[in-house]
Amino acid sequence: MRRLLASWMLAVALLTAVPITQSGCSTTAQQAEYRTLKAVALTVDDALKAYADAVVAGKVDAATQAKATDAKARYADAFTAAVAAAKSSTSPAPANVQQLADSLVTIINAATRK
Repeated sequence: MRRLLASWMLAVALLTAVPITQSGCSTTAQQAEYRTLKAVALTVDDALKAYADAVVAGKVDAATQAKATDAKARYADAFTAAVAAAKSSTSPAPANVQQLADSLVTIINAATRK
């Protein structure tokens, strides 16, 4: 669980550590991409917090934990790659990152509603 949270914190740190060089009130396409990635990250972060509480409370079985761990690893890899790509891109969060995030959140929501 600590490794899972550590990888998540690394992804969030990468997202928030990116300097924004544009001054003024206008939003650049790159800033918009970072914001969409941030929205994805915050959604997953909220789900992971609830999931961690459910795991500690013993409400999540081993099979579901394995599925969530696998989904989290795939999501974290895709998210880290998307943040790196955002440094030279102006498109919104990649569809694969959103799909992996949705998959992870679905697994977590199912596990925490038991």
